[in-house]
Amino acid sequence: MNFVPGMTGTLIGLEEDENARFRFEIWFDYTRQNINLVREGAMLAVPNFASNAQEQRLSILEIVTILPMHYGLGTDTSGYPGFVIEAARSAASDWESQEHEATEDTTKIKCIAIPTNLEVVQSLRPGADAPALQEESNIPMLGHSARLLDSEFTQFVVNYGIGENENTSPAGVLIRDASVTVRVRVQDLLRTHFGIFGFTGAGKSNLVSTLVDAVLQHSREPVKIVLFDLMSEYSTLLIDHLARMQDSMLVALGEETLPASLVDRLTLPPDTDRQAQEAALQRAVEHMVNTNLLPPKMSDLRPSFALPFRALIARNKIRIYRQAARTIDNYLREVRAEVITGTLGGSKPVLNTFFNQLQSDYQNQNFTAQVVDAVLVRIDQLLTQNLTATAQAHIGEFRERFRREGMQYAEQRPLPPTLTVTIPELINRLNDSANSGLYIIQAHNPDELRHFAWMLGNFTYERRRTTGQINPLVSFIFDEADEFIPQQAKDSYAESSDIAMTLARRGRKFGLGIGIATQRVIYLNTSIMAQPHTYFVSKMPRQSDRQRVSEAFGASEDIFRQTFKFKKGDWLLMSHDATGLDAIPIPIHTEDANVRIRRVLTEAQARVAERVRN
Repeated sequence: MNFVPGMTGTLIGLEEDENARFRFEIWFDYTRQNINLVREGAMLAVPNFASNAQEQRLSILEIVTILPMHYGLGTDTSGYPGFVIEAARSAASDWESQEHEATEDTTKIKCIAIPTNLEVVQSLRPGADAPALQEESNIPMLGHSARLLDSEFTQFVVNYGIGENENTSPAGVLIRDASVTVRVRVQDLLRTHFGIFGFTGAGKSNLVSTLVDAVLQHSREPVKIVLFDLMSEYSTLLIDHLARMQDSMLVALGEETLPASLVDRLTLPPDTDRQAQEAALQRAVEHMVNTNLLPPKMSDLRPSFALPFRALIARNKIRIYRQAARTIDNYLREVRAEVITGTLGGSKPVLNTFFNQLQSDYQNQNFTAQVVDAVLVRIDQLLTQNLTATAQAHIGEFRERFRREGMQYAEQRPLPPTLTVTIPELINRLNDSANSGLYIIQAHNPDELRHFAWMLGNFTYERRRTTGQINPLVSFIFDEADEFIPQQAKDSYAESSDIAMTLARRGRKFGLGIGIATQRVIYLNTSIMAQPHTYFVSKMPRQSDRQRVSEAFGASEDIFRQTFKFKKGDWLLMSHDATGLDAIPIPIHTEDANVRIRRVLTEAQARVAERVRN
C-alpha cells in the first residue's frame, strides 16, 4: 500500500450519520499544492481501534466535501467592517504565499469524509505478506493521522471485490484522478436497474449513449438494449452501433415517424431502374441528415452523417413497426380475457355470449374499415343493454381499443417484410443469445411510444415467465422517464407505468431490467424510482429533486453538495451491487459521446477517401 508523499492529515472529529453510519472531519495543512490534491473522491487511510502490536488496521474513508478555512477570518462577518475586510485581505495573502510549504497555523483544509466500510490489514512482522483489504472491523481513532492513498491503491479500493474474470464495463474515471478507472458489473448494472438524474445541461443523453456504448463494447456476454427515444436523438448519439452491429435496428412506430422521402425510397418497386433508386436514396439520406436532432457540439458534422445513414438504409436497419397479421376472431380471442374479468355480476354471461357470437360471425375475416365499423356498431348496441357499471366500463375501454387498433390494421399499406418488424420478431431477437443487440424505438406520437413500450415489455416478460428463459440480459431504457412513469398516470401513461413497474419489481429474475433518465425527479412514480440499485447523479438545483433521490437510494442529501461543482460529464456514481464500493458515492468523469461520434465519423470519412484514392 502506497500513500501520496507529504499528504498527512489529522482525524479531528466524528459523529453518527443515519445514512453513512459516521461522518468524519479531517484537517490537512493548507498549501496551494495540497488543496489541488485533496479533492472529493480521494481515499484516506486512518488507523482504527482494531490495530494491535502484531498488525495495523487502517480504515478507508472517502472525502465527500472540502473547505479551506482561515482561523483569523472565522465564520462570523458581523463585526466592525474595517476589521473584517482587513482579516479577509490577510487571509488572501496567506492563501497565496503558501505554495508548497505550510507556514501558517491559521490555515487548514477541512475535509468531511464517510466510511467505505473497508480496512487495510498490514502485518508489522518482518517479511510479512502484502497488505490485505477486507471488511472494516472497527472505527478510526480520533487524533490519528489520515494519509492520502495513491492512484494504484485507490483503484484497488474503488473496484474492491470485482474479479479480473467478471463481466464488467468501465463507468468512467475518478474526477480527481483520471488514472483511476471505475468499473461496474454489467449484470448488476442492467439486471437490478439503473437511474440517471441531472438537471438540464448535465448531459443525461450523453451519458446514456456513453453507458450503452461501454456495455455493448465490453460485455463478455450478449446483452440487448431497447431504448425508447422520445426526443429522437439516439439515432445520432448511437449511430456508430446502429451502423456497425449485426443485430441493430431503428424502429419507427408508423410511417409518419420517418421523412416521407425515406418511406418513398423504402417502398420503391424492385424493378425501379438504378438511376431512380439512387436519386431517391440521395433525397432520403439528405432528409434524414437534416431532420435528425444533433447536439450543438456536432452541428458542424451534420453532412458526415450521410454515410452511416446511407448504410442503415442499404442494410434494412430502419424498420417500420407492423402489428402481426391477425384476423378479427383471433384478435377477439386474445383480448377477451382482459375484458371479461373481475366482478361483473349478472353481466358476465351477456359478455361471454357477445364475444362468442362475434368470434363466430367474423371468423377468418381480415381487418378492413368496413368490418371495423360493423363491429363498432355491434359494440354500441351491447352498451345500450342493462349492464353493470363495471361491465359498461370494461366494454367502453374495449371499444376504444378496438377502434384504435382496428383502424391501424385496416389503414396500414402493404410493405415488404425486409422493411417491417413485428413484436413477435422483436421478442425472438431479444431472446436470441447469439450476439448483443441494440433497438432504438422512435415515434411521432408519444402516446404510441408509451403504448408500444407496454406491449413489447409485457409480451417479452410473459414469454420469459412462461418459458423460464433468463438470458440474454435485456435492458429497457426510458429516456425522459417522467414522460413514461409519472406519479399521476392515466391513459397511455398508465400503460408505460404499468410495464415499468412490472419490469422493475419482477423482471430481474427473468433477465429483464430497466434504465430511467430524467431531469425532473419530483415527477417520477416514487415506487418505480426506488427500484434501481445504481444511480448516476449530477447537478440538481431543486432541493425537492435531491431529497427524492436521497430518500430513494438511502443516501444523505449532504453527499450531493459536491455535485454543485460538477462540470458536464461529471457524475456521482452510487450502487448497491454494481460497483466495488457498496452504496458509497464515487465521483466519476465519463467520456463525451460527442467525441466518440466525431471520431467514428472522421474515421469513416477517411476510409472512404482512402478507397477513392486507391
